Amino acid sequence: MRIELDKSIENILEQQYLRKDELLSEYATKDFEAIRKDEYTPKIFRRQFIRDCEVVLNLPLFNRYAGKTQVFSLLDNDDISTRAYHVQLVSRVARTIGSALSLNCDLIEAIALAHDLGHCPFGHRGEKLLDNVAKRYGYRFFHHVQGARYLLNIVKSDLSLQVIDGVLCHNGEEILPCYAPNEKSCKNFEDLQEKLDLAYEGKLNDTGLMASTLEGCLVRICDVIAYVGKDRQDAEKLRYVRFDDFSDTILGKFNHEIIASLCADIINNSFGKNHIKMSDGAYDALMKIKDENYALIYKSDHSKVDGYSDEDLQNIVDKVFELILTDLNGERKLIDKYYRPYIYLNSKKVDEYFQENLNFPHRVAIDMIAGMSDKYLLGFYEKHCDK
Repeated sequence: MRIELDKSIENILEQQYLRKDELLSEYATKDFEAIRKDEYTPKIFRRQFIRDCEVVLNLPLFNRYAGKTQVFSLLDNDDISTRAYHVQLVSRVARTIGSALSLNCDLIEAIALAHDLGHCPFGHRGEKLLDNVAKRYGYRFFHHVQGARYLLNIVKSDLSLQVIDGVLCHNGEEILPCYAPNEKSCKNFEDLQEKLDLAYEGKLNDTGLMASTLEGCLVRICDVIAYVGKDRQDAEKLRYVRFDDFSDTILGKFNHEIIASLCADIINNSFGKNHIKMSDGAYDALMKIKDENYALIYKSDHSKVDGYSDEDLQNIVDKVFELILTDLNGERKLIDKYYRPYIYLNSKKVDEYFQENLNFPHRVAIDMIAGMSDKYLLGFYEKHCDK
């Protein structure tokens, strides 16, 4: 017999959650609005979006965040951010603002924890390498699109539509002064799949990919808030830049100043409204911070993978891709040993994924590479290709 929650405690918790829900903004996403493919009867202490958080935490790719680049790759330095740290910081910043705006913080957490699941080895540099491969087959590779593909088409997780939509629409490379839920937002999984397919083909830009919930909009800007100052902090710690190299804007120039200032500004300009907005001054300052980061960090040699040129990495990705593609069309020794057992615990869903992609082996090969950590990709190449 399974352990069940004591009925008297359940009744008390139910009343507590009812009072909590009454305090939510009229623009917040309510738990009863969660849309799923499969019916789920939530427990009082494991509500709809809490369940989504727990599902994400148990996905194989969540565990691999720790081995994936944020900005600086292959450094034996435990003080430099990995993708795992970034995801946690996005979650914390978004919940801080979301709580002040009376939004659904469980949904915010689920989107934030899942938002970078589609990131491949070596961060945005690796993203460009896989995009070069994908374009040969008539589609594109973007990490936010891959994240939604992973959740919807690969592991076929029963996450709510609102979470997967938030992942698909989170890309923080294009910063906007105001984020409002898409008026043509997804109402069902057919809409979501159509939106994903268009994005997969490069037919939806970042402006067209706006989340269907205010919580998703908030995570999108918090993705930026979480990286612009922390990337500076990491670069300074590695002695690649000095803080004196950066301008002192109204947001400050240190990580903690930028986070605190932007949190206050967004709360000031979004409180009680159906949008997430920055003041003109904060937006201009954030754009200046981002431009300086690109000039001094992202486009500099400092953020390249130590010991590897872009040409070296493209060659590695190309050779691994061709090897996996050959294996898929042949004996499948590599796929069945190194990929299939580690996709998802539910073997039935894994079988469905492979069956649906019989005519798209190139996509499966890219899926496999995208799921690798930095060092795993290099080790795989050295073991199977560099002979």
